[in-house]
Amino acid sequence: MLKAATADGNLSVPLCIDAQDRETRILNAKLRVLYQGVFAIPANLVISAIVAYVLHDTFPVTILITWYFATLALAGLRMYLHHCFMNALEQGRGGARWRPYFTAGSCAAGTLWGALCLGLPAYGDTNDYVLLTLVAAGMSAGALATIVAHLPAFILYACAFTLPLAAVSVLHAEPHVAANGVLILFYTGVICMAAKKLNLLVTHTVELQIDNETLNTSLGRVRGERDDARTDKWSTLAQLSHELRTPLNAIIGFSETIQTRIFGPIGNSRYEEYVDHICSSSNHLLQLTTEMLQLSQGEAGKLELAESEIHAGSVVKACVSEVSQIAGAANITLNLRIAPDLPLLRADETKFGQIVRNLLSNAIKFTQANGKVVAEIKIASNGGLVFIVRDTGIGMKPEDIALAMAPFGRIANPLKHKTEGAGLGLPICQRLAEIHQAELHIASKINQGTICTVSFPPSRTIARGHSHALHESIEQAMGAA
Repeated sequence: MLKAATADGNLSVPLCIDAQDRETRILNAKLRVLYQGVFAIPANLVISAIVAYVLHDTFPVTILITWYFATLALAGLRMYLHHCFMNALEQGRGGARWRPYFTAGSCAAGTLWGALCLGLPAYGDTNDYVLLTLVAAGMSAGALATIVAHLPAFILYACAFTLPLAAVSVLHAEPHVAANGVLILFYTGVICMAAKKLNLLVTHTVELQIDNETLNTSLGRVRGERDDARTDKWSTLAQLSHELRTPLNAIIGFSETIQTRIFGPIGNSRYEEYVDHICSSSNHLLQLTTEMLQLSQGEAGKLELAESEIHAGSVVKACVSEVSQIAGAANITLNLRIAPDLPLLRADETKFGQIVRNLLSNAIKFTQANGKVVAEIKIASNGGLVFIVRDTGIGMKPEDIALAMAPFGRIANPLKHKTEGAGLGLPICQRLAEIHQAELHIASKINQGTICTVSFPPSRTIARGHSHALHESIEQAMGAA
C-alpha cells in the first residue's frame, strides 16, 4: 500500500487501495485496452471478404461461403462481448472473468484463418500460399498493436493462424514455398518474443497509470481534509479571538476608569503603576486578538470590502503622520513621496490604511537608529497604483521571506533586536492585498534593508475627471427623475 510522507518525512498516511483491489483495477484497465481494439473486428471482416473473393478461383465456393459466414458470426459474437464488457465496466462488474472470453474469441479468430490455410494443399496454388503469407504477416502485426495487452490471447491468435500455414508450406513440394514455411516459423517465434516485451511495457504503463490515478485521488482526499482542518482551525481561532474581545474591553474600560480617577484617588502609588501595566497590556492583547480575528477571517475567506473611491495619496499621508512620532522617538528619518495627479483608487479605505500602517510600522520596527524609511505611492507603468515602503533596516535572507509571510513567523532574533509583535502584520497585509486583487512583493538583503511593494491592478484605478463626470451624470439623472 502506498503512503504519503508527513512533514517529518515518515510514511504514515495511507494513500492507495489494497493490493487485491489494485490488481483488479490494473486488469480492468488492460482489458479495456484489449476491448478498445474492437475496430480490428470489422477490419478482419473486410480482409476476409477480399481473401474469399481472391480464392474463389481455386477453393470451392461452398467452403469459402461457410468459412466467411463462420467469420461473420464470430465477429458478431465478439462485438456483442465488447458491448457487454463496456456495460459491465460502467456498472463496476469488471474483473478476471472477462479475460477467458476475450482469449477464446481471439483464438477462434486465428483458428478460422488456420483452417483456411489447411485447405491450401488440396485447393490452393503457389499464389494462394503467397497471399495467405502476406495476410498472416499483416494480421499478426495488427494483433500486436491491439491485443498484446493480454499475451495469451495474442500468442493463441498468431500461432493458430501461422502454424498451420507454416506446416502446409514446409510440406510443399516447391523449395521456395517450403523455405517460406521455415521463415514463417522463425518470424512467428520472433514476433512472439517481441509481443512478450511489449506486453511487459503495456503492463508497466497501465500499472503506472492506475497508481497515478489512485495517488491523485488520495492526494485530493488528503488535500480536502487538510483544507477542512485549516478552515476549522481558523474558524476556532476567530471564535476564540471574538470571545476574548469582550472581557478585554471590560478590563480596559475599568482600568482606564481607575487611571482617570473618576471616582476619586487610588490611595497608593504602587496601585497606580499596576493599573498602568494592566491598561497597556490589555490594549496590546486586544490589538493582538483583533489581528488574529482579521487574519482568521482572511484565511477562511470571510473578509469583505466596503469599497469606495479613495484618494490613496491622502490616506498614505495620514498614515505617515500617525507613525511619524514613533519614528522620531526611534531617531529614524521618515520620508514621504506622493506622485502628482494620482488617480482615485477603488478600495476599502480602512483596510488600505491598515496595509500602509502595518508596512510602515514594520519598517520602523526593524530599522536601527539613524536609519531611514521612505513611503512612496505612484502610478505604475501598466496604469495601476504602486505603494512602496523602503527601509535601511536589518533586512533578512531571501529564503526567510516565506517565513516572514507566514502567520506568527518572526525572522528577527529577539536577543539582538528588541522588537514586539506576534508576526501577524505581513500576513494580514498579504490577505488585505489579495482581496483588493493586489500583489504584495518583498525584496530584502541582510543589513541592507527591505523593500515592500503593493501593486494594485489598473482595474482599480479611476481617473479623477472620469469620476467627477460620472457623479455629475448620476446627479443629473436623479434630478430629471
